[in-house]
Amino acid sequence: MKVVLVALVACFVGAQMLAPTFSLADVLRCKIDGYNEDIFITTSPDTNQNDGQYARIGISPGIGNRAIVFADRMGANAFVELNTDGTPVGRLTVQKNMRVIKSTQSIVSAGVCARLR
Repeated sequence: MKVVLVALVACFVGAQMLAPTFSLADVLRCKIDGYNEDIFITTSPDTNQNDGQYARIGISPGIGNRAIVFADRMGANAFVELNTDGTPVGRLTVQKNMRVIKSTQSIVSAGVCARLR
């Protein structure tokens, strides 16, 4: 499963360049079923890290695991969350209507996001 997911992410890394570039960072606060705390998604460049190329997913704006962003032509954005060695550990998909789906291996949760900026 990990090998397939890593290969899938590797195939899409080139497609990331096709995703729209955000001139100003977006900060989304997401309420996801089954999670006590909000999850924040912060797009670059407004993260508290020096890498500037990754979004961040965590329990505070701008701080958390790195994420690669893929824009779907139908308007959704998929955030592939990476652990410290770059291995994908989950995915959050934010739809145009701000509904969010979080998936990690066999666990899938749903919720809603609100744009803070």
